[in-house]
Amino acid sequence: MKLQINHKLAFLLPAVLLGGCATDPTLTEQNFGDSVRQMVNAQIYDPSTISNPSDATIEGTDGRMLEGVIESYQTTETDSGSVGEEITINVGGGQ
Repeated sequence: MKLQINHKLAFLLPAVLLGGCATDPTLTEQNFGDSVRQMVNAQIYDPSTISNPSDATIEGTDGRMLEGVIESYQTTETDSGSVGEEITINVGGGQ
């Protein structure tokens, strides 16, 4: 009988103690990510184009230049070896 009570206590005690750790989210946790979503939404020139995109061509740009930009973006490989290079920051003009 005593052994059965100890088993029940072994499972009940941690459950009760862990229950004390469960709290409501703080104000910061509730609003987490809102500033990023607000910034992304603020960068949209015409919000109606999200649900109804235009099929019209882009006007006021050089098509050859844009084609070159897109091609360069899609084909250029980055040098991942430069990520580990040391960065030197001089403050106050000292060398």
